[in-house]
Amino acid sequence: MITINFYTLLGQVIVILFIILLILISITLILGYYLIRRNKLIFPSLLLFTHSLTYPAIKRILIYLKFNDLIIDQIGIDLRNKVNQDKFSKLDAKDVIMVLPHCLRATNCPAILGESGIECVCCGKCCIGTIKKISNEKGIDVYIVPGSTFIKNVIKKRSFKGVIGVACPVDLNVSMTSLESFTPQGVYLLKDGCINTIVDVDEVIDLINITQPHTNYKKEDYI
Repeated sequence: MITINFYTLLGQVIVILFIILLILISITLILGYYLIRRNKLIFPSLLLFTHSLTYPAIKRILIYLKFNDLIIDQIGIDLRNKVNQDKFSKLDAKDVIMVLPHCLRATNCPAILGESGIECVCCGKCCIGTIKKISNEKGIDVYIVPGSTFIKNVIKKRSFKGVIGVACPVDLNVSMTSLESFTPQGVYLLKDGCINTIVDVDEVIDLINITQPHTNYKKEDYI
């Protein structure tokens, strides 16, 4: 009798937990939809909580159903961008760093790998040079990294308060979550992969412009 009651109770608990998970997933997707499709952030604290809690489950469900699983990463990125936007806009540019992925480089890039990442020479063969020129003029240090190990080295060596990150949606979402104490802003790649990736350069420049002092740099002035 005791064994039957135990398993009955266990089954009820599992059902209740499953229902709660479904509710949390629904909240994440509904609020995330408003954020992604309508650019409207509702109940940010609630969305931060449910997104962190349900991310693995939603990721698996979307993959299983053969839907675009990157949507849940994009929700996380846009959410943190919105939450941190006001605080980020008040930061001095010299307290901000930028982290770019090495896959943005041209296939014939002449830059070499240094201690803190790829050392761009602004040869004009890819968009990194344009971003670096504008960032340097503003006072934002740029790090072009081939992996997360280099980011850890940057954190150890360089004091900063804000970070602009560019990466594929999955890596960017994970990085922004781990760096949320540094007031991150992120731009995910329009085309990801190991080489010849693409980012909206104007979107990156917009983030550079909103740091203090506010500026109005334009891409065409540096090409």
